[in-house]
Amino acid sequence: MKKAWNLLFDSKNGFFNLTGFDNYYNYLHDRGSSLNGSYDIFVQKTSTRKAIHVGNSTFHTIDKVQNFLREDFAQSVKPWVEELLESYRMVVYNGQLDIVVAYPLTLTYLQALQWSGAALYKTAPRYKWQVGHDLAGFTKTVGKLTEVLVRDAGHMVPGDQPKWALDLIYRLTTNKPFH
Repeated sequence: MKKAWNLLFDSKNGFFNLTGFDNYYNYLHDRGSSLNGSYDIFVQKTSTRKAIHVGNSTFHTIDKVQNFLREDFAQSVKPWVEELLESYRMVVYNGQLDIVVAYPLTLTYLQALQWSGAALYKTAPRYKWQVGHDLAGFTKTVGKLTEVLVRDAGHMVPGDQPKWALDLIYRLTTNKPFH
């Protein structure tokens, strides 16, 4: 597992050698993060730390978190997702330009789920999702599952499309439909 992990996430040896990119979050950004360090700055601000109740805890970048979760990445949660879909609303969203979690892979995963809405999901129409006059993406809702494709965004949807991400979160938390 460690060797596979290193091939995938060590940009100097794996992904970078194959693509020339050292940023695997968005096809449009070949160097650095699509957030350009603004996330790190934001979460370390006194006002943010107070709002999220972390006190003086040390902030760690995602690299440390990824290392601790290394063994979990290859474990399937499919049975849990199938069970949760019977009782709870679930939203799965992808950025159109995401390299790490590409939208076609998510569709394949969702279509393989065995749950009470599976047959309907496979034939349900996708709808345009507008934010003002902008076409923000496309959505499909069946039962308790909502799938969203966010246009012109990579893995870090809120960083790439903050206005649309806010609308997405608003709709989810207020149960407002996307179309």
